[in-house]
Amino acid sequence: MADEEVVMTPSKRGKVTHIKIERKKKQQVNPEDVVHVAGGQHQGLVVNRPDAADEDLGKPQLQLGFMCFLVDQKTDEQYVESRKLKFWYVTGCDYYNQVTTAYEFFKELVRPENFPRDYVGFIKKCMKQMQSDRYKLARKIDLEVEHVDAEDAPMSPGHFLPLEQFGLENINGVGFNKVDTRPIEEIVREKLLTVLESAYPNVLSVEDLVRITAADAAVVNMQLQELQARELIQPMENGGFVRRVLDEKTEVQMVKSMPMIATNLQPTIAIITAQYCEKMAVDAMMESKTTYVRYKTEGESNVYTTGLIGEHKVVTTKLPAIGHYRAAQISSGNTTTRLLGTFQNIEHVFLVGCSGSVPHFTDYYKHGRLGDVVISTCDDRGYIYYYCDKIMQDKEGQIQYQLKTFSPRDLELQRLAEKLRDTLHHEPNYAPWEQYIEEGQELLQSQEQDYTRPVRAKDRLYMGIGEGQVIEVQHPEAPDGEAIRESPTMRFGVFGAGRPVKSEMSRHDFASRYGITSFDTEFDQVLESIVGNRKDSFMFVRGLADYVDGSKNKEWQPYAALSAAAVVKFIIMSLRNHQLEDL
Repeated sequence: MADEEVVMTPSKRGKVTHIKIERKKKQQVNPEDVVHVAGGQHQGLVVNRPDAADEDLGKPQLQLGFMCFLVDQKTDEQYVESRKLKFWYVTGCDYYNQVTTAYEFFKELVRPENFPRDYVGFIKKCMKQMQSDRYKLARKIDLEVEHVDAEDAPMSPGHFLPLEQFGLENINGVGFNKVDTRPIEEIVREKLLTVLESAYPNVLSVEDLVRITAADAAVVNMQLQELQARELIQPMENGGFVRRVLDEKTEVQMVKSMPMIATNLQPTIAIITAQYCEKMAVDAMMESKTTYVRYKTEGESNVYTTGLIGEHKVVTTKLPAIGHYRAAQISSGNTTTRLLGTFQNIEHVFLVGCSGSVPHFTDYYKHGRLGDVVISTCDDRGYIYYYCDKIMQDKEGQIQYQLKTFSPRDLELQRLAEKLRDTLHHEPNYAPWEQYIEEGQELLQSQEQDYTRPVRAKDRLYMGIGEGQVIEVQHPEAPDGEAIRESPTMRFGVFGAGRPVKSEMSRHDFASRYGITSFDTEFDQVLESIVGNRKDSFMFVRGLADYVDGSKNKEWQPYAALSAAAVVKFIIMSLRNHQLEDL
């Protein structure tokens, strides 16, 4: 506006530098404080002397923090800066508009194609953005910059970072990256166990393991002997190995074909998992368990665990995931078809395990934290899952997504989810599943994976800003009076997936367009098998383990999987048992 100026006032307090930028009426600007008035294309920008008198607006209404990983060109010294953008808004600006304004301001500020190369350019860009009508709801911002001591500096994400401003070089995927200093034998042993867990229940030959781990054959053989001595893997008749399940409460039978199960003992609920830690978590929720491993020396093996959750007979399985990515997904569809063909009385199917959060960098209420649980619910189109098959451009050049969508025809599970959402709305502390989490942790404490909740500091959030560049962003702060929980928050929404939306920009656009709460690994083949086998009731229940698709962050996966399994137990215990009603 013609009668307004954007005024910048720098100040320093101890190690912290403040750059305050405020929109003011011209008559409110004190000429005695002004040291520079811009002209030309920068007309309307005013610079005050340092520490010019300024009203204290108190606590900001919204704050967005981020970490900068830097290298000094002159000394090659690596260091970290913590930066916080604090926002104050015009009177009457609601929370939604506060969040939207802050997010858009930040995204424009860190856009890589016109990122400032020095402090002056950075501050000038902040001031120019404050002039724009796009951010007219923001009355004042404060950029707070603090040098982080080396001992307190977090590890970098190991990506290219947009920090060439201030006369500094980008860290080219190095710098504060954590280096694995363990002996090679320990690293190979961990890789072998991870690969065998991923492939479970399939048997892998020594040759396969050498190829997949890219390790020396002698080291692989030595570590296989070590894992066998620790009873973590089991040798098979063809010379291959399979992950051994250590569960004292479960009878394990290796079978060539499934034994007949009487009709009245047939499970009515199937739970499908994709990772080893997910199946262990689900199995910990069951009583009177028997595991059948139907193995083949070549080709795909199958594992089924039958047991009880409450009064319901349940069968769980794990999808084997090994080899070419798409081939593994097709294999998952085949495994699902065999499961539903073997157990023909299934009424409900749950897909349980880990998934990725769709982060909301400035909206505390929408932002799913690691360890939270997402329950699939139908959107206004009736869908619970959007799979992107292909990205295309229409005649106007607009991005269009070619989709496969899935929705349950039987809504019994959806009604339970809606009832739970209503209960949590009126009783936010309602959490009967926490007892099941604790019981599961006790049962699983002898396992290799750690199912305890990681400390909150392990939940780190990064924002991709294009061209492979990433910055670390602080989680949105809780509004006044809102307690941060150290237990899972229940979230409800639709899931999304698809190889074409793996990049951050396309993933966030896809999520925004279809209201996606969580991204998962590709389950389209599994869902097609469920629908094709005329199973009309199915639901996703996934614990958030990372901010992509749930497959990357091993530290959070066990706890996230256990939290999801505990919620599924609660839902199953709430289900009507039609078998008992028919007696």
